[in-house]
Amino acid sequence: MMAILLGLLLSLFSGILLVPACVATPATASVTLLQVKSGFTDPQGVLSGWSPEADVCSWHGVTCLQGEGIVSGLNLSGYGLSGTISPALSGLISIELIDLSSNSFTGPIPPELGNLQNLRTLLLYSNFLTGTIPMELGLLGNLKVLRIGDNKLRGEIPPQLGNCTELETLALAYCQLSGSIPYQIGNLKNLQQLVLDNNTLTGSIPEQLGGCANLCVLSVADNRLGGIIPSFIGSLSPLQSLNLANNQFSGVIPAEIGNLSSLTYLNLLGNSLTGAIPEDLNKLSQLQVLDLSKNNISGEISISTSQLKNLKYLVLSDNLLEGTIPEGLCPGNSSLENLFLAGNNLEGGIEELLSCISLRSIDASNNSLTGEIPSEIDRLSNLVNLVLHNNSLTGILPPQIGNLSNLEVLSLYHNGLTGVIPPEIGRLQRLTMLFLYENQMSGTIPDEITNCTSLEEVDFFGNHFHGSIPERIGNLKNLAVLQLRQNDLSGLIPASLGECRRLQALALADNRLSGTLPATFRHLTQLSVITLYNNSLEGPLPEELFEIKNLTVINISHNRFNGSVVPLLGSSSLAVLVLTDNSFSGIIPTAVARSRNMVRLQLAGNRLAGAIPAELGNLTQLKMLDLSSNNLSGDIPEELSNCLQLTRLNLEGNSLTGAVPSWLGSLRSLGELDLSSNALTGNIPVELGNCSSLIKLSLRDNHLSGNIPQEIGRLTSLNVLNLQKNRLTGVIPPTLRQCNKLYELSLSENSLEGPIPPELGQLSELQVMLDLSRNRLSGQIPTSLGNLIKLERLNLSSNQLHGQIPSSLLQLTSLNHLNLSDNLLSGAIPTVLSSFPAASYAGNDELCGTPLPACGANGRRLPSAMVSGIVAAIAIVSATVCMALLYIMLRMWSTWREVSVSSSDGEEPAASQGKGDKWGAGDGKYWKVGSVLTEASSEEKYSSASESSVLQGKSKEASAVNLKS
Repeated sequence: MMAILLGLLLSLFSGILLVPACVATPATASVTLLQVKSGFTDPQGVLSGWSPEADVCSWHGVTCLQGEGIVSGLNLSGYGLSGTISPALSGLISIELIDLSSNSFTGPIPPELGNLQNLRTLLLYSNFLTGTIPMELGLLGNLKVLRIGDNKLRGEIPPQLGNCTELETLALAYCQLSGSIPYQIGNLKNLQQLVLDNNTLTGSIPEQLGGCANLCVLSVADNRLGGIIPSFIGSLSPLQSLNLANNQFSGVIPAEIGNLSSLTYLNLLGNSLTGAIPEDLNKLSQLQVLDLSKNNISGEISISTSQLKNLKYLVLSDNLLEGTIPEGLCPGNSSLENLFLAGNNLEGGIEELLSCISLRSIDASNNSLTGEIPSEIDRLSNLVNLVLHNNSLTGILPPQIGNLSNLEVLSLYHNGLTGVIPPEIGRLQRLTMLFLYENQMSGTIPDEITNCTSLEEVDFFGNHFHGSIPERIGNLKNLAVLQLRQNDLSGLIPASLGECRRLQALALADNRLSGTLPATFRHLTQLSVITLYNNSLEGPLPEELFEIKNLTVINISHNRFNGSVVPLLGSSSLAVLVLTDNSFSGIIPTAVARSRNMVRLQLAGNRLAGAIPAELGNLTQLKMLDLSSNNLSGDIPEELSNCLQLTRLNLEGNSLTGAVPSWLGSLRSLGELDLSSNALTGNIPVELGNCSSLIKLSLRDNHLSGNIPQEIGRLTSLNVLNLQKNRLTGVIPPTLRQCNKLYELSLSENSLEGPIPPELGQLSELQVMLDLSRNRLSGQIPTSLGNLIKLERLNLSSNQLHGQIPSSLLQLTSLNHLNLSDNLLSGAIPTVLSSFPAASYAGNDELCGTPLPACGANGRRLPSAMVSGIVAAIAIVSATVCMALLYIMLRMWSTWREVSVSSSDGEEPAASQGKGDKWGAGDGKYWKVGSVLTEASSEEKYSSASESSVLQGKSKEASAVNLKS
């Protein structure tokens, strides 16, 4: 039985082998193609002629073998077809070319295409195909061209493609392929183009690619390949294009690349290559493009176009190159047209570039170049782009710049240029961009600049230009950007500016412009951004401004405009409207709310009145609303609760009434809330504790009452908390310690009571102020306040604090203002705090020590009654001592008289008396008394002894009085 079964199987197998290979006849091809068509959507009707009645070889896009009627090709590229690619396509077994590229096909690539053994070209690129690359494509032994890139293919590159040994072009770029480059690709000995750009391939370049000896194009840019650039690439002598850009290659550039004598394109930008530029690159005599930018290449520029005679593009930007621009960069026969050296550490001047006479573009920006712009700059007569910004160039802009008749871009911003804009610049008829901002240039803006009628962007920001804006500025019909901010311009805004009808951005802020806005601005229908802030512009806004419908940013703050703001509200695309510090009046128009994309609305510092429009709640993208310092009244509208993106809400300085809304707690993005200086009443809502992003909370100068909610402690990002000048009661919640980023805390002028929470000492970031003054706080000053070592101002005045000033306050070394006045403090003022004025401690009757009166023996300031007694006692003692001394003097005088009389017998010549009165008789008496006293002291010991005893007695008496005192 087994033998019979085996015989039957062998017979069946033999029968299969004897069946000849199928051939796609015209009849079968027609059926197959109609089945393929059934999966297509054909909006242009290009396949409408496909019908069984017509010869299949006449169908649009179908080609057949000459005279045989066998379908050999299908080309439907670029016909807007969509749908899926049917597996039935594999029935066209004789087909050699399939081109379905540049359509909108979706779905997978049918694996059945691997059965098309005669297929030589498969083009499916630029569709929306998904899935993976079928491994079955590796069965296509005759395939020469496979281009299936620019799709949404995923997965890895199948290694089976290495079996397509006839393959010459493999292009899989712009997909989402991952994994590594299969080493089996090295089996493709006939491969000429390998293009794998814009995928997410990883790993390194496999060494086996060295076997692709016919490779002309190797492009793997924009992947995640890494490792070093393999040196074997230098052995691929036919290589004409090598693109390894935007990967993660590291190490040095291999010198072997210099052996690629056929190379015309070398792009290594955007890697992590290090080391110097190899000298061997100068051997690439056919090279036209060299891009080594955005690496970490160091050393000096070693490229010389004397050897690279065909080099047109040299891109070395964004590296670590140093030194100067080399002298031999451009010999006389150089073909160099584009030189990009930006973002390096190059020094010195730019004189060496003057020999590069074929240059059309120079970008040496973001270096450390010095010196002046040479007056011979006009030698570069072909120059189109001159970009030297962000250097340290000095001197003037030479008038010869006007000779560069081909110049389109002149970018010299952020240098140290001085002097004026030369009027010769008016010759540059092709100039489109003129950037001179952030220099030190001065003078007036020359009228000749209005001859540069191709200008599209002009930026003179941050110079010292004065005078007026050229009256003929309207000649610049192509102008899209005019930036003249931060100069010293004066005068009126020219009416002709309204003729610049392509203008999109106008910045005239930070000048001294005056007058009104021209009504001609209504012609600026493409204007998107206008900034006029910090000028002296005045008057009402022209009603014609309402006709500008494309405005997105308006900032005309800090001027003298008045009247209505309605003319600015013609655009429904406004994102920023800043009118701060003008004199606008009337109500806030509800038309503001038409701009649903508004993110900033700042109307502060005007004379606006009435209620806050409820319609502002429609601005759901609003991040900043500042209506402060106006005359607004009424309640805060509940509709603002819809503005969930708000980060700053400032309504300070109005006459708003009602309660602080509890819905504010739903504004989780709020960083600043300022409702101060209004007439708000009621309690502080506990819901504010939900505003976890809040950095500033100011409710000062209102009529708020009740307790400070302990939920405020949940505001852990808070920097500023100001609740002063309200009617708050209760205690200071200890939960404030959780606001550990506070640097300013003011709770003054309320009716808070209880002790100062010692937990406040944990607010280690407090710096600007801690103000608890004018409350009813009691207890002692917590020693923990000494931990606030960054604090600059401490005010605890006008409370009921008692006890001593804690010595821990000596740690407040940053303190420059201290006020403890009008409390019940006692004891000695710590010595380190004695430098503060007496006013800091006034109104504390029991405080003593510098700068107040000294402390008593017990370390306390003496009571005033006791001080009065001490003063009286001192006065009595002083009087007693004076009386005692007077008594002693009288006794001495009496003794002297007795001695004097006994010596002279009472007689004294009249002449002597007269002479003494006239010439100083006191002297004669002095000597006379002196001689008598001398005699007494030497001869009459008794008399001297008796005087001595009298004086001694008086001294004892005086001492006794002193002791009693």
